[in-house]
Amino acid sequence: MKENNKIALIIGYYLSRFDTDGVHALGFKTSSEAFEKISEKIQVKANSIRQMRDEFDPYCDNSRVGYKNEKLAPSRQVVYDKFSIFSFDEMTTVVKAFLEKEIQSDEIQNILIEISREETAVLKNLNELAKECKKKYQDEFKPSDVSLSDEFKHAFGTFIRKSGSSVDYNFATTMVTTGSNKKILVPNQWFVMAAFMADLVKELMAYKSNLETILTNAFSTTKERKNFIVSAKDVFSQEQRESFKPIVIKYFSSIDDTDPESSTDFILSFLSDYDWWFGSKTIDRSDFFVSPVLNLLNVVNVTQSYIADIANFYATDTALLNLVPELKQISSELKPSPTSKIDFNVPNSIMRKTGAENIIIYGAPGTGKSRLLEDRFGTEPLTKRVVFHPEYTYFDFIGAYKPVPVYKKNSGDFEYSDGTKFIEGEPYITYKFIPGPFVEVLVAALKDPVNMYTLMIEEINRANAAAVFGEVFQLLDRTSEGDSEYAVMPSDELRNYLIGTCKIVDIARTGIKIPSNMNVVATMNSADQGVSTLDSAFKRRWNYEYLKIDISSAVHKDSVISYAGNEVKWGDFITIINDKLKKIGIGEDRLIGPYFIKPSEVESRKAIDKLLLYLWDDVLRHRRDQFFAGDVFTFSDLCENFITDDVLQIGSGLTQYISTAIEDTNEEEDIDNNIEGSI
Repeated sequence: MKENNKIALIIGYYLSRFDTDGVHALGFKTSSEAFEKISEKIQVKANSIRQMRDEFDPYCDNSRVGYKNEKLAPSRQVVYDKFSIFSFDEMTTVVKAFLEKEIQSDEIQNILIEISREETAVLKNLNELAKECKKKYQDEFKPSDVSLSDEFKHAFGTFIRKSGSSVDYNFATTMVTTGSNKKILVPNQWFVMAAFMADLVKELMAYKSNLETILTNAFSTTKERKNFIVSAKDVFSQEQRESFKPIVIKYFSSIDDTDPESSTDFILSFLSDYDWWFGSKTIDRSDFFVSPVLNLLNVVNVTQSYIADIANFYATDTALLNLVPELKQISSELKPSPTSKIDFNVPNSIMRKTGAENIIIYGAPGTGKSRLLEDRFGTEPLTKRVVFHPEYTYFDFIGAYKPVPVYKKNSGDFEYSDGTKFIEGEPYITYKFIPGPFVEVLVAALKDPVNMYTLMIEEINRANAAAVFGEVFQLLDRTSEGDSEYAVMPSDELRNYLIGTCKIVDIARTGIKIPSNMNVVATMNSADQGVSTLDSAFKRRWNYEYLKIDISSAVHKDSVISYAGNEVKWGDFITIINDKLKKIGIGEDRLIGPYFIKPSEVESRKAIDKLLLYLWDDVLRHRRDQFFAGDVFTFSDLCENFITDDVLQIGSGLTQYISTAIEDTNEEEDIDNNIEGSI
């Protein structure tokens, strides 16, 4: 690696780690200005410096997530390890010395040498890598049922929704619904199988990316590049190969490949010898990676091609791939029978699943709290969802005697006034214990120890939670295994139901406990008006998980709305509104999450009016003059002038935000299209 590129790599780390503080410390106003001026000083392309910064983003505390989310390359790891102990002032001194071309200390010179030593060739031998992946798959994969961990389900659900798809999990299968409403039934084994091919797909994409850059430099039109790829697959004469080879060598030499000759041979084989990389579809196709994956896994192409898509997801998102070891292949003796029930008095040989917990997910409106719970817990054998509200009671939640109709048979015919026959029999009213959602899930979990069950409570603070739980709230104290630390004796009605109807006989002697395979989870939005507070004794029995506002991952962040005579992206719009709300002292729990308006509603004017009503009545009821334009006196003024006027007084900030975003997007597109060389 050239000396200037090593310097650029260190500066990229500095800009990632210290973000805007670093930009300002170097004397620049914006990141774009920093990249441009630094490029001039060290003679490395601005996009290359930006790309290096982005590689470190997943590992540094800044507002970006980085265009890559993968393990750092060896040279990058050296920079990260060596400079992570440097303070802000120390790093700033080092970077300024590079920009002023001053001689660095021996310590910095040694780091530069170590970076060179750790730099590796650009491309790996694709044929050898494919064979390694296949052998690992053959040696390690066990074709048994697979259970997805909660962490994996949440991560995969988050990833898949970025493309507009949705996912529903079952015991051993997963249903993916694409943005075009096509259903894909995925056996959970595919998630494990795909993991064996992730490294191959990642390398295939690296090959294609480098080849596209080479062809862009060699041919002026897309049609010429496509024709060259197709002809190279069919007939690639020795003369054509020798003619194209110098172009490839020149490219790899220009990006400081440590072995440009080998990389050139690999690219030429990739271009002309599809058997070498087990492919069949031409490289110009977006799904070219499917055939080698399926060939190496030895599965049927037509029906199982989604395995390759999953492998591509893993290649794109290393954080998702890292969760694959959490997938558990289930032994057949632990799988529940679909036709039999396991009695609560189970033999000791059947171990009850452990690890259940009490969790409350809280955050601002529209952050996706319900979706998070659905992804994490919604696929358990029984997930019961209940919504608390001011009229919700203990008897709704636990259960109570209620009137139910019974019918006396053979009592003759009855007829309604409209002439229709009433055939159920002579009606009578009796009373019967009707279980509430808590008892329903409790019984299911007690009877089936090998599965995890979940009671999901929406809006837990919209009812008097302590009153709704009653004595059951004592059960929320759990041991390290996840079961209740203390038992409570049930009422006579509940005890009779558990013993007589459910055949759970030990309850009368030992009392009720929440088993270790029953989660109790809830959502809470403390910004809502008119909600009940949770007392400290109740709150301490829960784990809390704050869900922050994350606009960047919203599937509809780029949807366009009309505001003040302009077309504005939804994500940009609420970002600027939230920034302004924070500046006037509005608490974070009253800001606007991206899913305050659903993806299907965002372009609807009625949905925008819902947002405006929330701002007008709830958030800014007593501070309207600090936020809205001076000529907005009524809610009607706000709604009627929203499309044409800057009624929220965010126009200047939004214009600046959009122009910066456009500038950044243009530079990122340069990288994506491989117009600029990468290091």
